[in-house]
Amino acid sequence: MRNPLGGVELKGKAREVLALLLLGLPREEVAFALWPDLSEEAALNNLYVWLSRLRKALEPWGLPTYLGEEGLKHLACDLHALEEALRREDAEAAFALYREPLFPGLDHPLLDRKREEVFHRVRALFLKKGEPRYLERLLELDPLDEEALLPLVERCLARGQRARALAHLERYRRRLWEELGERPSPEVEALLRELGG
Repeated sequence: MRNPLGGVELKGKAREVLALLLLGLPREEVAFALWPDLSEEAALNNLYVWLSRLRKALEPWGLPTYLGEEGLKHLACDLHALEEALRREDAEAAFALYREPLFPGLDHPLLDRKREEVFHRVRALFLKKGEPRYLERLLELDPLDEEALLPLVERCLARGQRARALAHLERYRRRLWEELGERPSPEVEALLRELGG
């Protein structure tokens, strides 16, 4: 997070409040999501306290610039840019924007749901495009994604990159065994045998 004065480090509840606001949720919904066991009045009061703290961190000059009564404004947000790239099926922009799951380190059901939704949209786009670097990014995000592994190996083999294909297969086999204690599918095993792995 940055403002014109430089980087702004948000921690804990302030990060959670900002993340929920970035989802475009109304304040009441943010309040109830964060403090479901409190009365409406108490939850909203807590939210206003955190909004005040967030405003001080984001706008130390004292004038409301990014966080107004109607929500966030004048804000460039990677999430919004990523969603636009996905809408346009712009894999290159999505590749540049999506290096890790959304909202790392934050655990909330609404954020988890958005994280999963965006991941599945990115994954579908990258699988559809099928370029090796997109498939490799999917394997960085989920090393056990066989649906990304197999077309990646095919692309490597089509380009004469047998050693690279074998390295991907062996890495997958090792991780599958270490994490799940399982052997690869017959298709992966056949490729490993074919390549001498």
